[in-house]
Amino acid sequence: MALEIKMEKLEDMLPELQRLAFMEHSEVEKEGWREYKPDWESMRTLNNSGIFQFLIARVDGRMVGYLTWLVDFDLECKGTLIVNQSAWYVEPGHPIVAVKMFDRAVEEFKKIGVEFAYLTHTARGRGANLGRFFEKRGAEFLGYNYILRVKK
Repeated sequence: MALEIKMEKLEDMLPELQRLAFMEHSEVEKEGWREYKPDWESMRTLNNSGIFQFLIARVDGRMVGYLTWLVDFDLECKGTLIVNQSAWYVEPGHPIVAVKMFDRAVEEFKKIGVEFAYLTHTARGRGANLGRFFEKRGAEFLGYNYILRVKK
């Protein structure tokens, strides 16, 4: 098994990403809560500008996972570069790949001078227990995120 974890551009791997993104959506979304309709064009624009990043894991050339984040500045602390981790999904059966992806992402954060990474995970699916993983990697619990359906 040859594992490769690297930064990739959305335009170079969109069909593969779409397959995994649908798998993630199916695993973590409540039925009827949010429909599956990613804004690929906005992601492409942000990716090409360097704001939205994709870290991709491949086993024997086949995409098995992705970890994404947004590069931003902390508006409450001038000059502080941060990242907000976004979607992270690895096909079932690849737990070591997920760990290696996270560690590689942290390396990427360091390369660009990130001071803080804001990490998140779902309350459903396999990601529900990621808080403990984050803490083992040195993260501190900050708070909860909630989603409120405003428009029905």
